[in-house]
Amino acid sequence: MQSYKDISLKSYNTFGIKAKAKVFTIFNDETEAEAFFKEHTIPKHLVIGGGSNLLFTSDYDGHILKMENKGIQIIDEMGHFTWVKVAAGEIWDDVVKWAVENQLGGIENLSFIPGAIGASPVQNIGAYGVEFKDIFNSLEAIEISTGEKRKFYLQELKFDYRKSIFKTVLKNQFLITSVVIKLRKSPIINLQYGRLKEESEKVSGSANPTIAHIRQAVINIRKSKLPDPKEMGNAGSFFKNPVISQTAQQELIKQYPDLISYPLTNGSYKLAAAWLIDKAGLKGMSIGQAGIHQQHALILINKGNATGKEIQQLAYFIQEKVKTLFKVDLEPEVLMV
Repeated sequence: MQSYKDISLKSYNTFGIKAKAKVFTIFNDETEAEAFFKEHTIPKHLVIGGGSNLLFTSDYDGHILKMENKGIQIIDEMGHFTWVKVAAGEIWDDVVKWAVENQLGGIENLSFIPGAIGASPVQNIGAYGVEFKDIFNSLEAIEISTGEKRKFYLQELKFDYRKSIFKTVLKNQFLITSVVIKLRKSPIINLQYGRLKEESEKVSGSANPTIAHIRQAVINIRKSKLPDPKEMGNAGSFFKNPVISQTAQQELIKQYPDLISYPLTNGSYKLAAAWLIDKAGLKGMSIGQAGIHQQHALILINKGNATGKEIQQLAYFIQEKVKTLFKVDLEPEVLMV
């Protein structure tokens, strides 16, 4: 365990914001985390993973907690499935790479998403027709107020679009220490997104790509449209794709025949937030050193020395503009602290 005071958070958030934390503690295993929470009361705290979904708008006057334990192990096999226990501190894409190399399918579509696996069930990460909940089995976490360990199963997490119970009623109450995922020995190929199918066939040279081909295709696509945070600070998609009623979608179609929308099973429609921002004429605009990426309107960027306040101000401006033009609310996917 390492604990620091007044530490810079620049290297702990992918926006590269120059903020400080009053106290910052890193845990290397769950035993020391349990002991720490049983001995200490922490009134104001924030649990972080890889910092890829986080915007610091000022210095954090509290205690930041981070789990950096490591380990990937197969714990059970039955029929077509393999259960894998992963330490929360493992980098998500390293886990995907391990799964593909071991011919275990289910998460190849989620390749190249930044962050640690411990944050994946909090956010219910998703891409190209797959969400984390599709492969989740269980997790272990420590209650910060008591130091007691608890196990959570699928139904308890109340997964929804880019959220779980850890973003609502249990927000910041637990430190996740490990996650168990359920992968397939005989992968089912998921190419429902058109560009992924095209790129996978290009990579594989055939109409029957493997999970390794799909992983590479996803990496190719993401690299082509998303800036590298090491070169240009960003947190990926800043806003969620909004969901509206069928009536609202039909009204928008009348005014904007080129509206991008996807029907959902409950009768509502999901809109492309990037299309809304682009249609509003905002792509490429800036406020100070905060900007909207030229190639992808959903990506807010640190152009060099942006403050968290500037990026937050830009986000608020986008929300207001989209609300005025389309009567649609954009909800941030990024946590602003």
